[in-house]
Amino acid sequence: MNDRFSVLLTMLLCLHSAVLGQSNSWEEYIKAGDSALAQARPANAESAYREALKLSEKFKEKDPRRAVSLVKLAECLNSQSKGEEAETLAQRSLSALDKAISGSKPKDQAEEYNRAETTITILNKTADIFLTNRNYSKAESIYKRAIAIREEDARTPPAPRSNEDYLRFLTQALTDARAKLADAYERLARLYFVQKRFEEAEPLFGKSIKILEAEYGVTNPPMIATSLSSLAVVYAAQEKYDLAERLFARAVKIYEQSKWLDKPEVATTFENYSLLLNKTGRQAEASVMFERARQIRAKLH
Repeated sequence: MNDRFSVLLTMLLCLHSAVLGQSNSWEEYIKAGDSALAQARPANAESAYREALKLSEKFKEKDPRRAVSLVKLAECLNSQSKGEEAETLAQRSLSALDKAISGSKPKDQAEEYNRAETTITILNKTADIFLTNRNYSKAESIYKRAIAIREEDARTPPAPRSNEDYLRFLTQALTDARAKLADAYERLARLYFVQKRFEEAEPLFGKSIKILEAEYGVTNPPMIATSLSSLAVVYAAQEKYDLAERLFARAVKIYEQSKWLDKPEVATTFENYSLLLNKTGRQAEASVMFERARQIRAKLH
C-alpha cells in the first residue's frame, strides 16, 4: 500500500471506529499483505488479503473496509496474471464503494476531502486493473468518473463570498487540487494512447500541461517535462514531427535544468526523442540521445 493511501485509509477507519467497535485484526491482515507484496511474496499477500476480505464481510454492508479489501486483493491477483478474478473483485470493490459512499454524509470539509481521496484511489486502482486486462470501455468509464470528481474539487467559485467558499479555496490550495486534476486527465489520455485514439489523447495531455504550467511555472517541476514528453509521443504517432520535436526539446531542457537525470522517465524521454530524430533523418543526434538514455538505464540497474 503506498504511503498516501495508507494515511487516507487510517483516517477513514478512524471516522468509523467508534461506531463499529471492531478489532484491528482487519488492518493487521492488510498490513501483512502489503508487507508480503513489498518483499515480492504475492502468494502470502494474497492469503492475507483474503483473510482481510473474510473479516470485512462480517462488517456492516456499507463499511468502507469491504471496498478496500476487495481492491487490494484484486491488485494482488492482477499482479499474478489472475486477470479474470481480479476484474470480478475490482467490480465488486466499486459496488462496495458506492454503498459506503451512500451510507454516510461528510460532517465537515476535512471528512469530505478524506472520503474523496479514498474514492479516487479505489477508482484509479480498479481502472488500472481493467486497463491491464484490456477491458478498455470499463477503464474509460471509471477514469471519467474520477475526472468528474477532480473537476468538482478543483472548481473555484468566481468570487468566494462565504466561509465555506473560502475554506474550499484554502483546501484546494493546500491539497494540490489542480495538479490532481491534471493527473486524472493524463490517466485517461494514456488509455486513449494505448487504444491509438491519438486525437482524443492529445487535448487531455494538453489540458494537463496547461494546469501544471499554471501551478508550477513553465519549467518546474520535472513532472511537466514528463507530460510534455507524453504529448510529444502522441504528436509523433500522428506524424506531427515538428510539434513533437519542440516538446521533446523542452522536456530535455527541463530535465537538465532540474538535475533530474537519473530517473527512468528521463531515459524513456531520451529514447523516444532518439526514435524521432532517427525517423527524421538525424541519425548522429539520435545516437547521442540514445547513448544518454543507455547510460541512465545502466545506473538504474
